[in-house]
Amino acid sequence: MDELLFSPFQQALGKEHRERIRKALENYDYYNGKQHIDPETGQLIKASELPRPPGLDYDPTRYATNYFKAIVDRKARWQMGGKHGISVPRRQIDDIDATLDPNYEPSEAQKRENWRAEQYERLLYQLWDENQMRVKLLQAARDRLIANRVVCKIMFNQRTGKIRWIFRPDYEYFPIYSDDDFEDLIGCHFVWGRKWEYKGEEIDVLQKQTYRLINGECWYEEGIYRESDLKKIATITELAPMGLDFIPVQEFRVHGLVAEPFDSSEIEALREQNDVLNQMNEDAIDSLKFEMFSMTAVINGPEGVAGKLKIAPGAVLEVRGSGETTPDIKKVEGGFRWKEAFKDQYMRVKAAMHEVSGLPQIVPQELNFGGLNGEALQVLFHDIITDTEEHWLSWGYALSELHAKTIRYLQARLDAPVFAYDKEVVRAIGDNYANEMRFVLPLPDNRKELVELLMLETSAGFESKKGALERLGVENVQAKKQEIEVERNRDRAKSDPYNELNE
Repeated sequence: MDELLFSPFQQALGKEHRERIRKALENYDYYNGKQHIDPETGQLIKASELPRPPGLDYDPTRYATNYFKAIVDRKARWQMGGKHGISVPRRQIDDIDATLDPNYEPSEAQKRENWRAEQYERLLYQLWDENQMRVKLLQAARDRLIANRVVCKIMFNQRTGKIRWIFRPDYEYFPIYSDDDFEDLIGCHFVWGRKWEYKGEEIDVLQKQTYRLINGECWYEEGIYRESDLKKIATITELAPMGLDFIPVQEFRVHGLVAEPFDSSEIEALREQNDVLNQMNEDAIDSLKFEMFSMTAVINGPEGVAGKLKIAPGAVLEVRGSGETTPDIKKVEGGFRWKEAFKDQYMRVKAAMHEVSGLPQIVPQELNFGGLNGEALQVLFHDIITDTEEHWLSWGYALSELHAKTIRYLQARLDAPVFAYDKEVVRAIGDNYANEMRFVLPLPDNRKELVELLMLETSAGFESKKGALERLGVENVQAKKQEIEVERNRDRAKSDPYNELNE
């Protein structure tokens, strides 16, 4: 991609997209350990590739701490490390007063609505399992933090009849918004570089996928373009309608200020602090080398003695004086007086990175001891919890929209020869695509405390059993309630001495 930015492709991008891609690629390089700047090109390179600075008689240590990567990974795990759930709300069709009657039986309309919501929820969980979303969301969370946005393409596999959610990095994505509404996505391009055989020769090309709304309908095309002049040399998919009234792409952004579509201040601040840590570690290693291998001084010795010195254990050197001079050889030793100051400054910089990211100095994996209740955890991890919940607001709306677009996509493919899902369920969902994400923090499981709290609330009448099950993270509340009721009736029947079926 670096080469592509200095080609005709660069001219076609425009200044805004060019700068966005440059920052994204630079952040990816930094994440991957390229944390030193080449003095000749100004590009990020590995520490081992940095040349010796002029004016030095030794090779200074080049070292990449990459604490930056550790913080990005930990924040991504905080956001997507828990076992998140999906909830589909049931519309209340029957009169709410009638439901309070002990002999209440749901009407047929209410039963259909309950069945629709239950099946819709099961379908979404099936899609999550098929697309391995717990793994992909962890990956996508890293990309989103690094580049401030990640995108997901919704695709229907004609061979298997299944939906695929394909996450792509932001530097491949070029959105087109309507002039009157920034949030209205009317088209987009996905562009990436690859090799292609053309007239018996392998050349560098760009593969481009394009989605665009034409008269309210989404059209799609895909082609291969020569990188040198952007000339189209092959067509993979001809421009054709998809039968959709929306772009099957979902964005996941990091929202910053209203005046700035992308907030990169956190990533830039982390990089600055990480650069300081790298420099401090490099200086410390060099200082240690000078302390361990101190300079040898030859005083009043004959010419050429320094060249005869042997650096080896037990090495001996004979030096003869000349005239009235007395030769002397000594080590110029230093002292580790900088250790405490270095340690204090190192911890200050490290703490600054934690302040910027919101991460505590201790991670949940280190809490392998007992005696820490839920309230203490909330206090200990307050900053990262509030930061994670802020990110969840964006993730929640975007994932709900991804689910809704997916169902609309499936409804448009009901006539496909191969369809892997229950068509009756897809049809029954209709135009009610409401769904909610239930995010869970990756903290030690304090389920016992939550159960005790819910027991108190339900016994006091402050919470319903259905609501308690939802707060416990039960995937299918209606099915779980029926399962509990069946078991309760079975146990009641077994304990009834007048039950004829009871043996």
